[in-house]
Amino acid sequence: MQNYNETQQGVTTADRQQAIWHEQMRLIDRNARLSNYVSLLVALFVVYTFWENQSKALMLGWLGFMALLSLTRVGLSISLDRSGLEAKPDQAGTTAAYGPGDQHADNTLTAMYKLYMSAIVLTAAGWGAAAFFLFPENPQQQVILCFVIAGISSAGIFVMTPVYRLYLSFLVLSVAPLMLRLYLQDDAYQLLSLMMLVYLLVMAFIGYRVNARIVNGLELRFHNQSLIKFMSDARNETEDLNEELAEEVEQRKRAEKALYKAKEQAEAANRSKTEFLANMSHEIRTPMNGIIGTLQLLQGSELNESQASYVNIAYSSAESLLCLLNDILDSSKIEAGKLELENVEFDLGKTINQLQLLMRPKADERRVSLSVELDEKLPQTVIGDPVRTRQILMNLLSNAIKFTEDGYVRTRLAILEQGDEQYKIRIEVEDNGIGIPEPAQRKLFNAFTQADGSTTREYGGSGLGLSIVRQLVMLMHGRVGLVSEPGEGSTFWIELNFSRAEKAQQQGIENEELTGHVLLVEDNPVNQMIAKKMLERLSLSYQLAENGEQAVALMQAPHDFSLLLMDCQMPVMDGYTATRTIRQFEIENQLKHTPIIAMTANTMENDKQACMQVGMDDYITKPVAQDALQKVLSRWLRVGQ
Repeated sequence: MQNYNETQQGVTTADRQQAIWHEQMRLIDRNARLSNYVSLLVALFVVYTFWENQSKALMLGWLGFMALLSLTRVGLSISLDRSGLEAKPDQAGTTAAYGPGDQHADNTLTAMYKLYMSAIVLTAAGWGAAAFFLFPENPQQQVILCFVIAGISSAGIFVMTPVYRLYLSFLVLSVAPLMLRLYLQDDAYQLLSLMMLVYLLVMAFIGYRVNARIVNGLELRFHNQSLIKFMSDARNETEDLNEELAEEVEQRKRAEKALYKAKEQAEAANRSKTEFLANMSHEIRTPMNGIIGTLQLLQGSELNESQASYVNIAYSSAESLLCLLNDILDSSKIEAGKLELENVEFDLGKTINQLQLLMRPKADERRVSLSVELDEKLPQTVIGDPVRTRQILMNLLSNAIKFTEDGYVRTRLAILEQGDEQYKIRIEVEDNGIGIPEPAQRKLFNAFTQADGSTTREYGGSGLGLSIVRQLVMLMHGRVGLVSEPGEGSTFWIELNFSRAEKAQQQGIENEELTGHVLLVEDNPVNQMIAKKMLERLSLSYQLAENGEQAVALMQAPHDFSLLLMDCQMPVMDGYTATRTIRQFEIENQLKHTPIIAMTANTMENDKQACMQVGMDDYITKPVAQDALQKVLSRWLRVGQ
């Protein structure tokens, strides 16, 4: 890009280097104007101080030499100002035109600059000569001379660093003679000479760094000026556009400078959010377990029609609240990259039909008919993540029903590709509801977004559902999209890949009768009651321990427990400590490994990892559903065990 710009503007590298060199000399001239006078004043001070102890002729000769150099530098500086030869860089990054005889003017300016630098170098040599030939015998005067030389050389940092060779020459010529003279004195001065050498090296390094920064700044400045000129020509050389572009560049630079700080703040906020969500999840899920569990038990009991209706309404409301909680937690997990997918065998067709039955009461309320069209080639089972697939489809069905009234919602499943190892399946959810305008479609999959504010007021919802659908589909390496017209309905579609399942493993475990003796470790009375009833429905015997300490005591005594259901947060001793203690006892006494299943309201991914790390074997979250509990227990309790 740089070469292209230079070619377009006729600017060569030599032109740019020449412009940078002229600018370096301008900086030296501007910085050295005060030192032109100060150098002479300091020379007068040295002569006055050493007059009594030095050769008068030598002192006067040296002073005359230094005065001549100072006057020469002053004269050259004034001549540069009055001649008008000092060229300033133009927008292309080169020196501006001098008028007729440009090359001659440039040569004249170069010659004056070189003469100016020569005068500066000779000034340094003069100070070096003073340090060597006027070195006094008086220790106090020696200290004064050292301070004068150090001050003169350090002042070069502010004056001569734009041209590093000039600064290095000035530094060496002014300091090296003093260093040599100190070295030639007796042994007491050699340490001081070494210190002067270290001082020289340090100042040389500092000067190098300052020079590099100045030169880089000049190169960046001229390059930016060249780029601005090119952009101005490309846009008809409009000054207003140049200012706009310059402001945009400045804003971008400010944004980049603030990016690192913002990143740290965002990470800190994300950590706080994760901790907050984890705590809130646990606190909400604990009472939700009691609510949903009790309602499940009531649904399975004998109720009259009115009571059953009330229970169903309460259960549906609790499920909606739990769904919202899960959506918020899932969004946080996906955002943090901590959501892991399962890869198990399940019946996709059955999952869709079950969702239809689950959503039918809500559809009936809005007078919406539900229908399913399954591809005849669909296998009985596939391998994938049944929980997340069900979550995706439930969000799509729930949205379709919500925004449709006196209409229909159709679910279609078609196999797009069928390979030796996997299927590519497309699922569509079509409705004839209110439809979605084109502008709203582009942002519909964003978090907390609906078509407009009135949609939220009329239909409700958090706006998280479709955002989670998109994130889950992307996490499963699939595709998602929609086709919609306002007033004519919408069709949401997803395309997912599922692996083939082994044909021999297609019999479910829903109707299996489990046997075994379970140790239930739970401190909450409501959760105890819910878990007991669920275990009784599964025809499992159980014994209760109200904290980890009681569980450890029961496991260390002779027992016939087939499995432990372990809460994690309990008084006296928590589930983590209890599990570690039980596992250590089993190892020390060479006992059989008893499965321990975490049954907890802690639902973050690191919570599951913490359970596995202390020795637990499986994990189920509260609120606990009857079928979910049966599914987990069936993995560890064999029929007839």
